[in-house]
Amino acid sequence: MRRGRTIVCDWGGSVVSRESTLHQLSPYIGKVKSSMASSLVAQFTKAGDLLYDPFSGSGTVALEAWFAGRRVIANDLSPYAYLLTRAKLFPCRKLDSALKQIHRSGVEVARECRDVDLRNIPAWVRRFFHPQTLRETVAWGTVLKRKRQWFLLASLMGILHHQRPGFLSYPSSHAVPYLRTKKFPRHRFPELYAYRSIQNRLEAKVARAFRRRPQLDFEVSRFCFCKDAAQLSPLEPVDAIITSPPYMRLLEYARDNRLRLWFLGIRDWKELDTVVSPDESTFLALMERCFAQWKNSLKQGGLCVLIIGDALSQLADGNLPEVVSQIATHSVGGYEQVCEYTDLIPNARRVRRGTTGSSSETIVVLRKK
Repeated sequence: MRRGRTIVCDWGGSVVSRESTLHQLSPYIGKVKSSMASSLVAQFTKAGDLLYDPFSGSGTVALEAWFAGRRVIANDLSPYAYLLTRAKLFPCRKLDSALKQIHRSGVEVARECRDVDLRNIPAWVRRFFHPQTLRETVAWGTVLKRKRQWFLLASLMGILHHQRPGFLSYPSSHAVPYLRTKKFPRHRFPELYAYRSIQNRLEAKVARAFRRRPQLDFEVSRFCFCKDAAQLSPLEPVDAIITSPPYMRLLEYARDNRLRLWFLGIRDWKELDTVVSPDESTFLALMERCFAQWKNSLKQGGLCVLIIGDALSQLADGNLPEVVSQIATHSVGGYEQVCEYTDLIPNARRVRRGTTGSSSETIVVLRKK
């Protein structure tokens, strides 16, 4: 295939049972399908290239790029997305060493628990947990952050809420935090409201993450940032940008991750959502600033591959992928559109199945002139 001329869609079907379990470290609404990320990396970059993902989300593109031997720069302004991306790009090298880190941290957690005052925790957070489970979870988060054990902290976020026995909360959905007490009333399911110990569940989660992990080259350079994508300037020119920008409030990344964000230190998810889930005018202005910045970051002839949900832009009176392409090629200039491909989003891929939102997404490939 001639690079940058066409897009080959070879990512059909479910990948849950065959993708690397590192992709399943913790849930994330609206994440790029790992097989699509792998395909785009293969089609539009080559081994040794420097790939930049300025809106990394759960780190899917960045992780697949590392798997493929590409050097990686990843970025996301959401602390939760940043944590997931960083954890995937810098995982523990061996399961044994990860389990030893958990054991050593557990000694500190026992001491830290004594200083956790549940009265300082908002009522909406307390409603999700048995008091002792909550006390220990706060302590684990504090210790793992202090020790900068990001892979273990991301694993902790991955078991934070669900109704299954291996998770920590009262009966709750997995991806988006809301209690399921009507479906699982306390009087019928008392075991789901009992104390849940942390360390053994964290160990089991980490073991699951290692279940399908390919051979990794830790010598490949990888960088991860938590900055405004329109202001981040890589230290060297990049060969390609592959990313999925936030779509005009069709998804609310902070709201949907509010419980995990609270444990990461974000006390006002609504304020964060104004930045990481921008409204239409803010999104279009962000894309204009990004294209101007990326023009300085891309090599001559470098490619910008954008995965954009199809939606109507009322301000620009057009479909969103077309509007974004026009911003690059006309408003900012210095880009030419190479090709595009529209892919349907099946209902099975939605966390909130049957809800409104983008029914398709378009991959737009631009080249720096």
